[in-house]
Amino acid sequence: MTTEHERVAAKPTGRKYDSVEALMQGEGVSEEVQKQFAEIEHETKLVHCLEKLRHAVGLTQEELAKRMGVTQSAISKLESGRDEDLTIGTVRAYAKATEERIGLSFGKPMNHVESIRGHALAMRRHLLALSKSANNYEEMEKNIQAFFGEAFFNILLILSECQGEMPNPDAVEVRIQLLNGNPGEKKIDRKSITHTAITV
Repeated sequence: MTTEHERVAAKPTGRKYDSVEALMQGEGVSEEVQKQFAEIEHETKLVHCLEKLRHAVGLTQEELAKRMGVTQSAISKLESGRDEDLTIGTVRAYAKATEERIGLSFGKPMNHVESIRGHALAMRRHLLALSKSANNYEEMEKNIQAFFGEAFFNILLILSECQGEMPNPDAVEVRIQLLNGNPGEKKIDRKSITHTAITV
């Protein structure tokens, strides 16, 4: 007879799942347990992001704690807690200790179009700032001009790749090919640009 203190080894089924949710559904976990798991996951999204960030930069809880000036148990408690227990100061401390940038966004998720428009406006703002820098510092003009060329072709490459995924049987192909250039100014991977097709 198995007591509550004895461990029963789970038998491998050979089935693979892409997520915990899929695993619970596939293995017949009760709806109540699935609901509780979903609630916990919803309440710990930011906490898990901080934990993933720590793993991504290769730090143990003890190493991170040393950088933040706290104990390892404090980090353990934080990473097993809820988002509501976090403070802006804690998130800032994680960013400083990991030497990474952390952006916080609250509110309704943006759709693809809204997100692209937002990024496009941000790019315009930064590119204009670079243009002003070129006007103020002549020695930077050459480098900024080269960067603009690189950015231009990179954007075309991205648009070309995405457009190529569209179902468009009547597409017209436009090719971009760099025919010449100053070898001393190799800021762009010309191989990747040559024969790039843009479908319109």
